[in-house]
Amino acid sequence: MKRNTFKLVAMTSAIALSTAASNYAFAQVETVNAQLITSSGITTTDVSDMDFGEWLIQFAAGDTPAITLTNDGSVAATQTGAVANGSQVINITAAATEGVVNVQTPAPATLTITRSASSDFVDAGLSLTDTDYRTANDGNNALDGDTDTGTVTTLVAATDEAVTFGGIIAITATPADTTHTANFDVTFSY
Repeated sequence: MKRNTFKLVAMTSAIALSTAASNYAFAQVETVNAQLITSSGITTTDVSDMDFGEWLIQFAAGDTPAITLTNDGSVAATQTGAVANGSQVINITAAATEGVVNVQTPAPATLTITRSASSDFVDAGLSLTDTDYRTANDGNNALDGDTDTGTVTTLVAATDEAVTFGGIIAITATPADTTHTANFDVTFSY
């Protein structure tokens, strides 16, 4: 092999390599991102507040009267507790509604319900001492104080599950004639 031929082969190889390398000088790089959005899919609707009705209340010392609102859909508030010493707890206007919150999930699920941020009656002599809830599937359950938890089962996808609330108002003094309010939050979570 001649020396010129060897030089020609070497030079051709060098040109080919430099040409191949220069092709990458014009390359473009793109980043492909992956994205996923998740959502709890829990929706809630406040349907109605707990309305115990209108009552005449005269408290006598030594008694332990109370007014109990059902949570079973019958919408009834009744006088409960002892009135042997002469307390009067007389219903004037019947209870209008139980508390109802509808909850919905995209697929059947078991949720945790948690009570929080309660604000009791500010009026002397009244206290929302017990609250409970009921669903078609979960029966009657206590949810008495902040941080109390329970279970709510949604049975059908994308369909409201009614959570019905009732409770007991304990009476320890004769309250003023006015509207009295108390409240608490409920949170639904997986």
